[in-house]
Amino acid sequence: MTRYEPECVDGRLFLVAGDDRVEAGAIDDIVDAVGGDSYSIEYDEKQRMNPWLDTDDGTLDIDVRETVTTLPHTEEFVSELREYGMGTARFGLPRRTVEFANMFVDLLEQQGKRDS
Repeated sequence: MTRYEPECVDGRLFLVAGDDRVEAGAIDDIVDAVGGDSYSIEYDEKQRMNPWLDTDDGTLDIDVRETVTTLPHTEEFVSELREYGMGTARFGLPRRTVEFANMFVDLLEQQGKRDS
């Protein structure tokens, strides 16, 4: 399975595997599209029993900037992302950047249960 590693160049995020390179957009724009520098994942009672999850309230705060610049992605993730162009979408951000942020949030949400 091909893994795409994040690469940051001049404030822009690229997902790279060998010679294949897909731009996700400006890191600041991705952070804005996610909703800020921090994202909270809420775990239910059963999930809180996992020994690796050490939270008092069942909430884990994710540093968005750090995570988007270090988290590798699957070929499937990048293939789906590639379908979107870099033309401007809502909020004046490139469509691919907005979709990357949405897909990133979906990945985070799969890790826990968020009631809000």
